[in-house]
Amino acid sequence: MNETSLIFTEDELPTSSFSCGPGQGLPSVRTAPLYKTFFERSHRAADMTYNGLYKECTENLRTLLKIPADYTLFFFPGGATAAMDAVVWSLSLDTISGVDIGAFSHLLCEGVAGRLHNVSRHFIPADNNLLPQGLPDSSASLVLLTPNETSTGVQLPDDYLLHVWNNRSADTLVAWDTTSCAGGRQLPPGAYDIQIFGLQKCLGAGGGTCAIVLSPRAVQRAQQQMRHIPFFLDLRNALCFTDKYQTLNTPSTINIWMTNEGAKWMLAHGGIEAMETLCKQHANHLINWAQNSPYFKPLISEEKYRSFTTLTLAITHPQITGEKIAEILRSTGKQNLMDGLKKYRTVAQESLRIGCFPFVDTDGVEQYKKLTAMLDKIAQRLVK
Repeated sequence: MNETSLIFTEDELPTSSFSCGPGQGLPSVRTAPLYKTFFERSHRAADMTYNGLYKECTENLRTLLKIPADYTLFFFPGGATAAMDAVVWSLSLDTISGVDIGAFSHLLCEGVAGRLHNVSRHFIPADNNLLPQGLPDSSASLVLLTPNETSTGVQLPDDYLLHVWNNRSADTLVAWDTTSCAGGRQLPPGAYDIQIFGLQKCLGAGGGTCAIVLSPRAVQRAQQQMRHIPFFLDLRNALCFTDKYQTLNTPSTINIWMTNEGAKWMLAHGGIEAMETLCKQHANHLINWAQNSPYFKPLISEEKYRSFTTLTLAITHPQITGEKIAEILRSTGKQNLMDGLKKYRTVAQESLRIGCFPFVDTDGVEQYKKLTAMLDKIAQRLVK
């Protein structure tokens, strides 16, 4: 028997996907016929925009995420990276600061903000434990934070986020990329000027669509920006359509429909507080299991800084690698396991990234029990 020829019974295999994105969809969304997603409808039609789906989804997200009434929320095509570009180009002045604690915060700080000319940049790197080495420059024109980092599973706790917000200067805008946690973590309400989030993780939609939230101060800065900005990235253009609940470019109506269905379910089942409890329930099962395993442990040892929406487990046995585990999972032929659970490519430690999003198991931890039993069996086979 070779390493990839493990045989699992049908009952042993979970039916959920544990991918960190696109994440598991709401069960009723996964089985819905395509025509119900309005994918053939015009994104300018009144019964789709200010009298229909886009407005309904916008208002449901506002309620779910406790977005202040005077903040503006709109959808932006291209996913979180496109939204990052738009925010950095449209809302920074001559200084940018931020925290670099993993692949996606690094993309925001260095990959996106690093393209600007004549801008002073100050980014806080992670220490040897992958935690931030201090605080960003609170006097910068734009401060970039990633409350939950998808690659390493580090989170910035509420007191860190609030410290940055409460100590900002009069001309500072604070931006959050909450792609990894929007819909699964209750963040300090209104402690930001800009929030961007992809719809493909906790909210259970597909990739390629993002939401952007702007405070009145952020809207004002966008309107006053003097930098030359590519048309697509100039938020002034997108803001022209928000009063009609429309978008600058044709959006993915399917993603907005999926997000709305997910948000409606979340609101009907306890709102963001209940979703946070559900994500923590998923993560805690994995953590308790890993802490009693000879093969795995939480990558982030300090609980305060450990994400519970996307959890990363370090592999502690030299004969086990994330790629070997992923290969065995792919050999099951199950679509929900085909992407495997291997580490993110930029993470040095052998590890597994596991999505703990609400829709992975809306009833509790049964799917996670099947996952950990499966990982136990795989690990025992690999160390023989």
